[in-house]
Amino acid sequence: VVVTGASGFVGSWLVMKLLQAGYTVRATVRDPSNVGKTKPLLELAGSKERLTLWKADLGEEGSFDAAIRGCTGVFHVATPMDFESEDPENEVIKPTVEGMLSIMRACRDAGTVKRI
Repeated sequence: VVVTGASGFVGSWLVMKLLQAGYTVRATVRDPSNVGKTKPLLELAGSKERLTLWKADLGEEGSFDAAIRGCTGVFHVATPMDFESEDPENEVIKPTVEGMLSIMRACRDAGTVKRI
């Protein structure tokens, strides 16, 4: 399964629970080299055997395609966070909607995803 936004609060808990349940998890993060964000994921029980990190960003069309290809389930919990935005519609809402549509297209194109 894929978990988008895996380094966030909800995403990291979801990854932990999925690993505990025995799932193989593809965790998408904006920057896999950001140790501050990825170390907690890589230290989870089962992560060495069943967790891989994938670079993906809601603002980049198609960036989730590779992570989703071949998976049967996608948990989409990624979202842009900017509480101080002066233009929330263009800086938060539109990227969120466009990112979700990109993920849904990737799921459709993969041909293997049964649940989003």
